[in-house]
Amino acid sequence: MATAGGEQRIFLRKASGLIRTAGTFDTFIYNIGLVSVGLGVGTMMFYGPAYYPGGNLIIACIIAGVAMCFIAFGLITWTVTLPRSGGIYVFGSRILPPFIALTVSLVEIVAWLFYCAIAAYWIIILGIAPALAVVGYLTGDEGWRAASDWITSPWPMFLVGSAILVLSGIILAAGMKFYLTIQKIVFTVAVLGSLFLIVVLAGGSHGEFVSNFNAVMGPVLETDDPYNAIIASAKENGWGYEGHDWKQTWLVSNWPFLPLIGSAFSIAIGGEIKSVERAHTYGMLGAIAGSVVIWLFTIGLSQSVFGYDFIGASVYNLLEGVGLSTPTDPSITLLAGILTQSPFITVLVSIGLISWMWMWIPGMHTFAVRALVAWSFDRVAPEALGTISEKRHTPTVAIAVSVVITIICMYLFVFTEPFSKIIILIEAAVLAWSIVLGAGIFFPYMRPDIYEKSPIAGRTLLGLPMMTVACTLGFLASQFYFWTLFLDPVAAGHDPGQLLIVGGVFVVGVVFYFIMKAYRRSQGVDVTLAFKEIPIE
Repeated sequence: MATAGGEQRIFLRKASGLIRTAGTFDTFIYNIGLVSVGLGVGTMMFYGPAYYPGGNLIIACIIAGVAMCFIAFGLITWTVTLPRSGGIYVFGSRILPPFIALTVSLVEIVAWLFYCAIAAYWIIILGIAPALAVVGYLTGDEGWRAASDWITSPWPMFLVGSAILVLSGIILAAGMKFYLTIQKIVFTVAVLGSLFLIVVLAGGSHGEFVSNFNAVMGPVLETDDPYNAIIASAKENGWGYEGHDWKQTWLVSNWPFLPLIGSAFSIAIGGEIKSVERAHTYGMLGAIAGSVVIWLFTIGLSQSVFGYDFIGASVYNLLEGVGLSTPTDPSITLLAGILTQSPFITVLVSIGLISWMWMWIPGMHTFAVRALVAWSFDRVAPEALGTISEKRHTPTVAIAVSVVITIICMYLFVFTEPFSKIIILIEAAVLAWSIVLGAGIFFPYMRPDIYEKSPIAGRTLLGLPMMTVACTLGFLASQFYFWTLFLDPVAAGHDPGQLLIVGGVFVVGVVFYFIMKAYRRSQGVDVTLAFKEIPIE
């Protein structure tokens, strides 16, 4: 398409329509919400001792935190140089072959949208269902336990999960300011929930928990000492360890690393952040530090009160279908409720955990939406995806498309066997980030026309451009965790069937790019011209 004067219009329009509304604190909340501190604790305590016996979760959190700081450092230099919304697509498309940039962006957003569905699933499995079950155990009311069983059955889980995903889309469609306000409220509830959990754990003792657990679960499991019976049965069925294991510590560090990826998600909304360098630096690094500190306190206290062996044995027995375990997933919510024997405290802890999990969903939605919009601005996606509401300055069409995709993912995750176990997408997303960080090493030399306009253009480390050093560290850290995930069948692995699905996403990305390029050419538009310019603001 050409303008009236015959000059080709490079971008979809002259301005994106997005506005800079997020401050430094908003950016911090956005990122730490996407870490989802409570979800991190929940998954680490759930999968860690069970599948990595002998792995030290405290050390694992520190390893993951340091690595994520390196990755964040590299991404900060990228987003300061190209402060636009759209995530790694914006970065990669200005140095990589365009079809590769679009493809890695597609792989990334497919992963994030799929994990939106998984987050909705975890809200039910690790948050709502255990809370209902504990209230039932403590009050003796079978209705609560029946409700816990009901909500974890396939159709109720799908419908409730889909409702959560739709709510996320509604909030995002209401505008960035409204979304950020909601995030602040939910963040406050989540932090209070985490602090409350720490206080509850600090006020408890191992002996008290064992006594209360045996009293509550003894009649249910029909044994006088279910606490030790669960541990003994797990050891009889192959679970166990002999002291600290460095290999298991290395592998279990995948579980704190996975949520920490969210600490850099503000790259998705770079064009909507004020004081870009300050906001991203404090927002990303602050989210990493804050998350790790909360985890160290919570995990240390949990292991002291509940017992490392018990946590590992109960989950191992449940997931492997052997020996004795709790009838409901032995999440930290369930165990804290049994410790206090208080339905009220159980509900408060659950609300905090669910709040953290919730913050994951609209944040990941936003990441995918902004990538779709950026594609549209560069003319490599349909114009409709770039539609921005003049009133609310929000991409309504892209939001609707992303919600539909997450509901489809929810269905696949709940009802189909191959997708119920596909966790390798996160590994593919880490690879996508690694590719873009690797390209960032050379960006100052290959695109000096853009880099020299950056506020960090004159800064050096070890005699090299700051961006080169930062992206080198980020590339090495992301490669380290790509291979760590690759070698870990629990966190990701390399199952041939799952690799085939991921490979299919890569193929779709390449085919989609060349189809759009040919279509634009038929309209008289050369899409490659956009990649030679700084993206529109």
